Amino acid sequence: MTATGTRRRRGRGHELRDVVLERTTDLLAELGDVHAVTMRDVAAAAGVTPPSVYRHFADKDALIRAVIGARFEELTAVLRSAATVAGGDAAARLAATARAYVQWGLDHPGHYRVLFSATNAGPEGLGLPAGTEHPGAESHRTLIEVVAEACLPGSTGDETLVRATELWASLHGIVDLRITKPDMPWPHRDDLVDAALAAVLTTSSS
Repeated sequence: MTATGTRRRRGRGHELRDVVLERTTDLLAELGDVHAVTMRDVAAAAGVTPPSVYRHFADKDALIRAVIGARFEELTAVLRSAATVAGGDAAARLAATARAYVQWGLDHPGHYRVLFSATNAGPEGLGLPAGTEHPGAESHRTLIEVVAEACLPGSTGDETLVRATELWASLHGIVDLRITKPDMPWPHRDDLVDAALAAVLTTSSS
């Protein structure tokens, strides 16, 4: 086989892997439980045979871990990009990151449900060894960093963790309520994000 042929085959393999990850995400978002998803279902959704899926993932645990990891990587990349684009002002970086979180969740409700609503998608359900870092840890660290810069420069890690988690809980509520109850007369999401930011900033200055 020529080098070009090898590259094409490898490229198709990567494309199939991406398709499998996307279809698995869709199934998880629809079914809401890791245990309800089967490799046969994934293969059917991707339009391939089960052995084709197993060429990329040793078992369902490996597939689900890859899905959760990929979706959290997307979220982290969006948050970090927003902070970078916002520039050097700490408050602007925090606001941009918070808005990016909400925007990503609303733009990708299926992905968001998989990360935060799917049953049995925690470390134990994913078959992760004890002590393994949670797939969402990097996203959490990103929020901690921007909160520390804007609200608590020079503070202890515990203080920053509390403020960042408080903000995450507020942002999650904004996204989750809009996804699960889209017909409710919610205020504009930017107003809600501003209120969440004000609460964190006010608490940190008191």
